Amino acid sequence: MIREQAIKIRGLAMKRVWIALLSVMMFAGFLVACTSTSTNTPAPGSAKKETPGATPADSAPKNSTQPMPEATGEKLLLTNWGPDDKFGASWADYGGFMKTNLFRRLLMLNEKGEPVEKDLAKDYTVSPDALTYTFTLRDDVKWHDGVSFTAEDVRWSLATAIKSTSINAIFSGAFSKIVGADDWKTGKANNLSGVTVDGNKVTIKLTEPVGVFLLTMAQWPPYPKHLLEKEDPAKIHLSSFWEKPIGNGPYRLTEVVPNNYAIMEIFKDFYGSKPKIEKIKLQTMTEDKIVTKTQANQLDYISVMSLDQVNEALKNPAYKAYPVDIFFDRYLQANMMGADGKPNKKIADLRIRQALLYAIDRKALATKLFKGQAELLETKIPTKLPEYNKNAVTYPYDLEKAKKLLKDAGFDFNQPVKLQYYYTDQQTVDLIDTIKYYWEQAGVKVETSLMKGNLLELIYTKRDYDFLYAGLSAMALEEAYGLFHTDSPLGMQVFGGAKDKWDPLIDDLRRATDPQKRKEAVGKLQDMESQFLWHMPLFSLKQYVLVNESRLKTAGIFGNEWTNYDRQQQNWELKVK
Repeated sequence: MIREQAIKIRGLAMKRVWIALLSVMMFAGFLVACTSTSTNTPAPGSAKKETPGATPADSAPKNSTQPMPEATGEKLLLTNWGPDDKFGASWADYGGFMKTNLFRRLLMLNEKGEPVEKDLAKDYTVSPDALTYTFTLRDDVKWHDGVSFTAEDVRWSLATAIKSTSINAIFSGAFSKIVGADDWKTGKANNLSGVTVDGNKVTIKLTEPVGVFLLTMAQWPPYPKHLLEKEDPAKIHLSSFWEKPIGNGPYRLTEVVPNNYAIMEIFKDFYGSKPKIEKIKLQTMTEDKIVTKTQANQLDYISVMSLDQVNEALKNPAYKAYPVDIFFDRYLQANMMGADGKPNKKIADLRIRQALLYAIDRKALATKLFKGQAELLETKIPTKLPEYNKNAVTYPYDLEKAKKLLKDAGFDFNQPVKLQYYYTDQQTVDLIDTIKYYWEQAGVKVETSLMKGNLLELIYTKRDYDFLYAGLSAMALEEAYGLFHTDSPLGMQVFGGAKDKWDPLIDDLRRATDPQKRKEAVGKLQDMESQFLWHMPLFSLKQYVLVNESRLKTAGIFGNEWTNYDRQQQNWELKVK
C-alpha cells in the first residue's frame, strides 16, 4: 500500500512538472533536438561490439565512476528467463538468452545481423531463382538425452510448425510458401511434399521467393522428433515437454523449480566450442525485481527496456549498461472497427487521425521523457535503418493545424476519445498523461485506462478503445506491416482491411530477396502509411544490456536479446574465485 501511494504521489508530481514544462515549450515554440551521437547504422537486431569494460558512448544512462567492487557470490552466471509453471515454447517466443543456449538453429546472425553464420548446418545452397534451399547438416550434433540430431528432426519440425497454432508470424509466413504446405495443413496430403531428406541433407522447395527465408532459419529452432512426434501439432506448445525441455545447445537443464529458478549446466557432448562458465542460474522474476536484484548483485546479465530500471541498477558501480539499436517501435494503434464490427465513425475521417498526430510534440516526448533512449519515429521504419524513406510524409508538432483539421473534419468535441495502454511502468503512465494533455489543448476530451486481463482478447476482440499505445519488436521488416495484410485475421478485426492497397505492396516485400528491391518495397509501404494512419508513429526505443562487470567478463558483443545472435559466449568468464 505504501509503495502504491508513493508511486501515485510521484506520478502526480511528475505530471505537474512535465505539464508546466510543456506549457512553456508550446507557447515559446521550442523544439528539443535529438541528442544521439551514434553514426552507425546497424541492421535490425544486429549486434554491436564494444571495448570490454569501456563506457558506452551512445547511452543516456551514466555508468558509475566509482571503483569496481570485488567479485563476490557463487561461481554461476545469474540471469533471468526462469520458468513459470513451465518454460514457454520456442516457436512463438523464439529468442532470449535461455532459449538460444538450449536450442540451436541451422544458421546464426553475425555481428551485422546477417543470417550467414553456419550452426546446425555446416553448409547451405540457394538456387538462382531463390525457390530451393538445401542445408547440409552436421553429423556430430546430439540432443541433451544423447539421441543424435538428424535431418528427419528438421523435416518433422517444419511439417509440425505449419500446423502449429503458437508460432511467430514470420515463421508461419515463410513456411506457408513451402510446396505442398496448404494441402498438408488442411489434411489433403499425408506429407509435406516440399521438404525432402537425403542422408544429412534437407531440401526445401518454395512456391515463391521468401525474402527472409535465411533469416527465418537463423531464428527458428527444430524440436526433437523422438520426444514430441506423438503430440498434437496444434497444441505442441502446451506439452509437458516444456516443463524441462531437451535441446541441443551448449547448456542443458539439470534442475527446474517452477515459478522460482532453473539450473543449466554445460552439455559435455556439445559439438561446438565449450563455454568456460559451467553453470547458469535462470531466475523467475517480474520486472519490478530487476532493481532489487541488481542492488544485491544477484544478476550478471539481463536485457532491460525501462530507462528508470537501468539508471537505478547503475547506482551499483558493479554494473555497466550497453545500448543496442533494435527494431522496437512505439505507436498509437487506431481502432477503425467497433466491437460490433461496424466502422468506428468517431475517428474514421483521416483528417482526425492526422490532427491528433500533429497535436503531439513527439520530439519533445522522445528527448525529454525518454532522455536519450527514444528517437522520433516518422514511419514504422526507424530513421536509423537504411530502409527508412526520407521522403515520407511527416507530422511535425503543429497545434493550430491540428485544431483546423479537427474542425474541417466535423469532429464531435463532445464525444471523448478513449486511449488505452498495457505497459505498467511509471514512464508509460507519464507518457499517457502527457498525450492526454496535448490532445486536450486541441479541444479533445480524452479518457485513458490501463488494459487488464487477456491482452490478445482485449486488443483484437473487445476493442474498447479508439487508440491503443502499443509496441512492436520486429524480427524482420515484414512484421512491421503484417497486420495490414488481409491474411491477418487479427489485423482485419481492428482495421477492416484495404486489400487492393496494402496486399500488393506487402506481397512484393515478402517475395523480395534483393536488398535494393526490399528497400524499394518498404519505401512504398511507408508512403502508404500516411494515406491511412492506422498506426500513428511515436518513437523507437533502444534496448539496454546490463552486465555485472565485477563478476562477469563478456566478449563485448551486444545485440538484440530477443533474437539468436553470436554473443561468442564461449569466451565469457566469471571472475569469482
